[in-house]
Amino acid sequence: MASIKCTASIVVYNNPPDMIRKAIESLLLYSSDVKLQVVDNSPTQAIKSSLIDLPIIYNFSGCNLGYGRGHNKAINECSDSKYHVVINPDIVIAPTTMHTLTTFMDENPDIGIVCPKVLNADGTIQHLNKRYPTILDLFVRRFMPNFMDPFMVRRLDRYEMKDKGYDTEYDVESMTGAFMFCRMDVLKKAGGFDPRYFLYFEDFDLSRKVKELGYRTVYYPYATVTHFWERAAHKKLRMTYVFIVNMFRYFNKWGWKLY
Repeated sequence: MASIKCTASIVVYNNPPDMIRKAIESLLLYSSDVKLQVVDNSPTQAIKSSLIDLPIIYNFSGCNLGYGRGHNKAINECSDSKYHVVINPDIVIAPTTMHTLTTFMDENPDIGIVCPKVLNADGTIQHLNKRYPTILDLFVRRFMPNFMDPFMVRRLDRYEMKDKGYDTEYDVESMTGAFMFCRMDVLKKAGGFDPRYFLYFEDFDLSRKVKELGYRTVYYPYATVTHFWERAAHKKLRMTYVFIVNMFRYFNKWGWKLY
């Protein structure tokens, strides 16, 4: 069987069906040759009926596998492709993005993962590029009030790579998992996402594993997606707990750095 140029996966858990449809349609409308798998971690298959008319592979997990393990489930079944795209269900992809990123990766075989410019619904930039995190960076970003003193604002700006800006191409230490365009053979060598992370930090961890293999992880601003961000860790106590648990897993694996 001939290999597929590009596969993709979206992991859902009780997400609104219209949100999921928008993500799928934005991918397939201008990239009809992409083989897309929707991994449903929801308690029931209620979402399936709202997607039945779309040319996707629907994969019901039967339990909540978590974000990384859900994508691994799809990755393991899509091993014949050259590229694989990890997509959040709250993403809408611009018409030329898939073609632009495919061309960019074809021309740069030393890159393992590329992420595009990520926009808010109003067109402003989401500052999702990160340097390697420290305890202080994560505390400031999650828990400090809006009236942070100027030192902490500067600290956070550096962590989010605002000093580099978001208008030029450059290497990023910690990539966002909202939309990751990956080279499949590199993704397989890295072992996909570490299944120990239920949610949060699996993208940072994958970035480090890819770089350890000798490949670059790059931000490419000439392609865009829109992210309708819910920031669950800021809204629910349980998700804050999940964030903290996986933060400990990340630092236990890669080494603790306070500031």
